Amino acid sequence: MPEQQVRQTAAHPTVPVPPGMEPGRLASPAMERSENDQIDEIISRLERRYTRDQISSADLNSRVRGFYRDFATARIRSFVSVFVERLVRRSIET
Repeated sequence: MPEQQVRQTAAHPTVPVPPGMEPGRLASPAMERSENDQIDEIISRLERRYTRDQISSADLNSRVRGFYRDFATARIRSFVSVFVERLVRRSIET
């Protein structure tokens, strides 16, 4: 079993870093692809839900990516796409 590197932080004195992941990097290339796929799916669903009169494609794309960036440091990633979609819908409807 490969050794794990350990990163020191103020809040958590020892945080194990998964093998193959450099310290300080938030996501692996595979995770980034998965997140980009999730972003594309959110945009696609919202484009079907809202007309271009309600929101332009560029504005929709910007909002989805902006809200997604707000969750960049979230430790639990399971529901980020759900939160982002709800936040974008709420921002369009208000």
